[in-house]
Amino acid sequence: MTDQADTPVCEHRSRRRANLQRMLKPKSLVMVGGSAMSFAIDYVRTLGFDGNVHVVNPFRDEIAGVPCLPDIRALPEVPDAAWIGVPTDNVIDVVRDLNNFGVPAAVCFTAGFGEVGARELEQALVEVAGDMALLGPNCMGFINFLDGVGLVASTHGVTRPEHGIACIAQSGTIVANMVTSDRSVPISHLLSMGNQAVLDLADGIAAVIDDERVKAVMLYIEGIKDAHAFAQVAAHAFDLGKPIVCLKGGVSDAGAAIALSHTGSLAGTPEFYDAFFKRLGIINVKTFPELLELSKLLAFDGLPRGNRVMIETCSGTDSGYCADLAERYGVDLPQPSASVKAQLREVLPPIATPMNPLDVTMMQWGDREAQATSLITLLNEPADAAALVLNLPPYLDTTTYRPALEAMKDVRAEVDLPCYVIANLPEGAPIAAREELLEAGVIPLQGIEDAFSCIGRGARYTCHREFLTAQGGPETRLLCAPVSESSTLLDEAQAKQALAAYGVPVPAYKLAGSAEQAADIAAAHDGPVVVKGCGTELAHKSELGAVAVNLTESSDIVRVAAAMLVLPGVSSLLVEPMVTDAVAEFIVGIKRDSLFGLALVLGTGGVLTELVRDTAHVILPASRGQIESAVECLSGTALLEGFRGAPAGDKAALCDLIEKVCDYASAEADRLIELDVNPVMVRPQGKGVVAVDALIRQGV
Repeated sequence: MTDQADTPVCEHRSRRRANLQRMLKPKSLVMVGGSAMSFAIDYVRTLGFDGNVHVVNPFRDEIAGVPCLPDIRALPEVPDAAWIGVPTDNVIDVVRDLNNFGVPAAVCFTAGFGEVGARELEQALVEVAGDMALLGPNCMGFINFLDGVGLVASTHGVTRPEHGIACIAQSGTIVANMVTSDRSVPISHLLSMGNQAVLDLADGIAAVIDDERVKAVMLYIEGIKDAHAFAQVAAHAFDLGKPIVCLKGGVSDAGAAIALSHTGSLAGTPEFYDAFFKRLGIINVKTFPELLELSKLLAFDGLPRGNRVMIETCSGTDSGYCADLAERYGVDLPQPSASVKAQLREVLPPIATPMNPLDVTMMQWGDREAQATSLITLLNEPADAAALVLNLPPYLDTTTYRPALEAMKDVRAEVDLPCYVIANLPEGAPIAAREELLEAGVIPLQGIEDAFSCIGRGARYTCHREFLTAQGGPETRLLCAPVSESSTLLDEAQAKQALAAYGVPVPAYKLAGSAEQAADIAAAHDGPVVVKGCGTELAHKSELGAVAVNLTESSDIVRVAAAMLVLPGVSSLLVEPMVTDAVAEFIVGIKRDSLFGLALVLGTGGVLTELVRDTAHVILPASRGQIESAVECLSGTALLEGFRGAPAGDKAALCDLIEKVCDYASAEADRLIELDVNPVMVRPQGKGVVAVDALIRQGV
């Protein structure tokens, strides 16, 4: 197979990344454009940049107090980065001149390229950029808040944190929203990647991830340009212990169309993106509040160590709703043991019930010491995190709420666990209270639903990280060898023969050319048989009427076989013994994705596959551990545990079969297009599995 990381591409990417590093910490800048640059000039000064700022505009004397130069060749020095805000038709010439002058990096604010269908123009831009680190086109730019420099077209604040989360997206508006949100998430960097014509998301992550001040990365993705490069840098982030939390846009048909017109990004198959993120240990969220709240947990080292959380409230309603949310988002609320209950009764009001969540009632409201003691006592039961549910009214006097805040700070001082104050509503955590809590090491979470979602996701990430670490870290290989556009479909006998060569168990089938021969073959079997039409054009035999099961009588076999032989596409008949003791049916498939290459698709099998849609996806190559984890994710796996008195199924044999199918796919990756084994009959434990039907499409 072709190595995706061929040397010329890697050398170009390496030089571009080095130039991007230089742009993020420039000593001098040049702005090329018109009066719209005045804001960018003012903002970079406001951020604290004290290097030289030059302006190129042949029609103006000055912009924002900076004298204008007639052209790039008139620059007195080679700037470290440029900001380009000229008409679309002029961009190619400007980038060429910058590159010829030796400017290593640029932000191309100008739009009108691939996102509007001008693919040739965008390719011309890539060619003239060469090894320049070019952000865009069609992007807002970048800000390095840690060092106080940026090239952007609008304000994004001037907060300079000591550490923070790098925010990277193709969109400019999205990164602006993240930076200006009222969520107390410290942002270290902002990178708007635009169309990813030259630099892509992988380059953006690579540029910031080695900075010790960067705690994690938050991403908004419309589409990944180079899955292999992305996997490499994501694995590097994993090795550094710096999580990536991601929100993927364009998961609906309408959203994908908008992504294509917005930044020219192909959104891709959502299920394969999910599998790709899981493979790399990326935390995949579904909403912007989750993206921000999880990033807050990461910024302040607040991920729970597991999913056991002890919660204190002062309301029965809060306690009940917390229990509902815990079940919804996979958060465990351990109940206190008899000994801990006895300890709680010593410190709780008489009307309070010693349980988790712990409603201390209004009798303890306003009593800092009592509230702290109650939660600390509950934490005598093993837990992974502690929380107080408290909504602070933002426009009223919060004096009466202060004892509860102080109590939670006391709890944090006593226990070595992540501690949260969860506001019922996002606006129920005013900034002054958030800052006070963070100073004390308590993390304020805004919105009770988002808080529970993030705690649950954080706990699962912690567990999954341990799993990936035990596997040797994230797998970065992809089976993306180019395949011929022309394809052929193997008939069922050929497909089964190919799979059997890799150890996949198939029935003892034989081919028949006539109805009478089919009956003779069937007579050699003691039990019922299956007769199927066989041919290289039969992809869906059941719908065509080319499958007959549970046949025992010779006359029935002759009649059915004769009818099948006249069906279109049937060239012969396949006769095999019928599996009569199956506990469950599964589908094992291999699909080819244009971005991620070959992927394993598992699901509840048989004729109900498309209706039930109980599926799991794994990007190949896959380890045995990944296969077993995917099988456990299927609802249909419950059938293998002895469902409703039925015998347990041979789960180990099912995983063996899947592993052998993956071995075949890996060996045939340079021509395999599609593979379906449906159904796989899982027999009682110890009796194995059988692949009773198979379809393989391959390039020619």
